[in-house]
Amino acid sequence: MDQINCQNPNHDSQRIKYICVDPNCQVQQKIGCADCFLEDHVTHQRKTLDQFHDQVKQQLDTFNQIEFQPITNTIQLDLERQIERELENCLSCIQYRFTNIKSDLKSVIDGENEKLQESYNALQYNKNQELDSMKNVNDLHIINQEEVNDLVKFYQESTKIQQNYQKASEILLDEKQKVKQKKQKYLYKLRTIMQGLMKEFNELMTTKNLQQDDFSEFETPQKSSMSPNKMISLVESTRSSRRFYMNQTKKLLFGNASRKIE
Repeated sequence: MDQINCQNPNHDSQRIKYICVDPNCQVQQKIGCADCFLEDHVTHQRKTLDQFHDQVKQQLDTFNQIEFQPITNTIQLDLERQIERELENCLSCIQYRFTNIKSDLKSVIDGENEKLQESYNALQYNKNQELDSMKNVNDLHIINQEEVNDLVKFYQESTKIQQNYQKASEILLDEKQKVKQKKQKYLYKLRTIMQGLMKEFNELMTTKNLQQDDFSEFETPQKSSMSPNKMISLVESTRSSRRFYMNQTKKLLFGNASRKIE
């Protein structure tokens, strides 16, 4: 390696050999000969120019290996597919649940209708029996005494019998109205449930709410405040913090020394 001599007239043109790497050094001139370091850097950490060159080159090689992942549409496409799957799962769950509710309600309503049908059949059967037993009213001259007695009894109680059947008819109609009201009540409950679900869904799943979520559970305190501009500022501040003033002569001297090493 070619020698670069010290420009200090009191140092006998000694070879520039060392560079100060002490983090607490306040001296502006960081490189010099042995006498320079005895005068200004006697207790400081130092490296020879060869050592400094090799270590900086190694650090630069390591630094150069840092890679930033390019921003592509892959993240967006993956997110869209995941959102679609989640929405499909959500809709499937809702559809499954409402299908079960529909089945349960149908079973309840079918049970009510079966009871009404049984009551109707029983009333209609009894009424037909009453009518059939009175058909022989046109044959009074040939029917037996027991049948005559039945006709007389019907005649005596016909008003009461009609009232009872009329009352039964009204009760049956009232029960039909109750079943209809139950259907309307179930329908109202379903609508209320759906409105509640949609209201909560709209409040939770708006784009605005998703954007405002800070996702703090996934971030460190440093990351949560690290916007792109702040990252650039961090890099710039890191660079500026390691700079030190060198006049033109010192820059030239240091540059020549570094080039001679290579």
